[in-house]
Amino acid sequence: MKKVISLCLLFALLGFSISCKKKEVDKLTEFDITYSTNLSIPSSSIAVNSPTTSVEFVTPNVPTQQSSTFSAQKTAQSLIDQIKMTKFDVSVSGSGANLDFLKSVTIYIKAATVGEQLVASKSSFPTGATSASLDLNDVNIKDFIFQDNIQFRVVIAFDATATVPNQTLKMDETVHVNAKLLK
Repeated sequence: MKKVISLCLLFALLGFSISCKKKEVDKLTEFDITYSTNLSIPSSSIAVNSPTTSVEFVTPNVPTQQSSTFSAQKTAQSLIDQIKMTKFDVSVSGSGANLDFLKSVTIYIKAATVGEQLVASKSSFPTGATSASLDLNDVNIKDFIFQDNIQFRVVIAFDATATVPNQTLKMDETVHVNAKLLK
């Protein structure tokens, strides 16, 4: 009986050890990449006459730095399973600046050879807020991050009652990478 109990205990410890090592390996093969970009919004585009007017903007190129990032994480493009956006925040700064001029925001990620994909949106902003986290779409964007540069197409519906000077919308993004380690 003691042998059976000892064997059961040994198998339980072995199973726990393997499980812990698997979790350790998973941590080593998952990492985040952060990006940040600014979008200038001229006051002339905010002064709208119709409550249904929306305006499109495209950000400047954002370097993905994917090659150096993957290398630093000891992985490669061919070993990436998926990349998903885990954060997309927008903010404004400056004296008296807030997001009251926004009615809704829709964000698409785009790259030259892969088109574009809806990644985030938000349809209401608290009064007086200077920052907001957008609602994310659960999509794999690895083909975009594999490019040298990405851009964001931003579709904004403005609050027709807002009168504000030129704004700079700061956009901070985080993507989560699931990969395999190089052998």
